Amino acid sequence: VARDITERKEAEQRLLKLAHFDTLTGLPNRSQFYASLGHSLRQAGEHGWSLAVLFLDVDRFKNVNDTLGHTIGDELLRQFSSRLVDCLRVRDTIGRFGGDEFAAILMLPEGAQAAVTVVDKIREALRQPFDLRGHEVTVTSSIGISVFPDDGADPDTLIQYADTAMYRAKEAGRNTYRYFNEAMNAEAKEHLHLRNGLRRALERNELVLHYQPQIDLPTGRIFGAEALIRWNHPDLGMVSPARFIPVAEDSGLIVPIGDWVMSEACRQAMSWYRQGLPALLMAVNVSVAQFNRGNLEEALVKVLLESGMNPQNLELELTE
Repeated sequence: VARDITERKEAEQRLLKLAHFDTLTGLPNRSQFYASLGHSLRQAGEHGWSLAVLFLDVDRFKNVNDTLGHTIGDELLRQFSSRLVDCLRVRDTIGRFGGDEFAAILMLPEGAQAAVTVVDKIREALRQPFDLRGHEVTVTSSIGISVFPDDGADPDTLIQYADTAMYRAKEAGRNTYRYFNEAMNAEAKEHLHLRNGLRRALERNELVLHYQPQIDLPTGRIFGAEALIRWNHPDLGMVSPARFIPVAEDSGLIVPIGDWVMSEACRQAMSWYRQGLPALLMAVNVSVAQFNRGNLEEALVKVLLESGMNPQNLELELTE
C-alpha cells in the first residue's frame, strides 16, 4: 500500500515557517530569535567569545504609515530588513520582533568593540533613499547594544538591556547608537518606580503646589503668582518636577495632573481673594502633551466655572 503524503508535508513546512518566521520579511520571528540567541550564547561561552545583541527600529516609522499608508510602510520594512541582512556577516543572525523593531546577534571573537563596525555599516547602508513604489523615502535607525558576558548571560537580560540602550539613542536625537551601561538600568528602574508612584499620587494627595510671587519692581507690589508643582513622595521626600514631569508626559499621566494643577491653582487664588487680598494673576504651566492628548478647552471651562475665577486672571505658560 502506498500513500502520497506530499501535501501533508508541505502543510507541515508551511506551519513550521509560520511558527518561526515573520511573514512580511521572512526573518526569524521573536520566538525563533530567542532560540537562536540561546544557542549563540552557549557557543560564545564555550569559545570565550564576546557576543553583542543589537536592538534597532526605524526612526519616525509612524510618519511613513500615516502619510503614505500601511502598504508603503510594509514595503519599507521589507527593504529595510533586506539592507540589514546585507550588512551582517555569515555567522550573525537578525530577526524581526514586530512592528518596526528588529534585533541582531553578532558573534564577536575579536571583542565587543567590533560591534561598532557592523553598526556603522548599517548606518551607512541607510543613507541611500528607499524607492517605495514611486515614493522616495530616507530613514534612519536608533540602535541599542548589549554585550555578553559584560551585561548579562541570558537572552531576556541582553534583549532588555539592548532595548533600553536603543531608547537612550532615541533620546539622544535618533540616528545614533548607544551601548548599555548600568546607569541606564538605574534610570529605567527609577522611571518605572516614579511612573507607578505617579498613578497613585493624585489619589493619595501627594502632589502639592508652591507659589512663586510675581513682583512689580518699581512699586514692589505683588501682582501675581506662578504655580509650581512638587511631589511629596512617601519614600523619596520632595521630588523635583524635573524628575517626574518627563515621566508623566511619557506615560500620559500629565493630562490628569495638569488638570489638577489648574483646578488647585484657581481654587487657591480664589481663597486668597475671599480673604481680602487683591485679585492676583495666576500663572500655570501647561505641557504640550495636554494639547495633544487632553481636551484643554473643556478642562479650562470646567475649572473656571467651579472656582468662580475671572478668566482674565488665569495665565497659561507653555513650558520649553
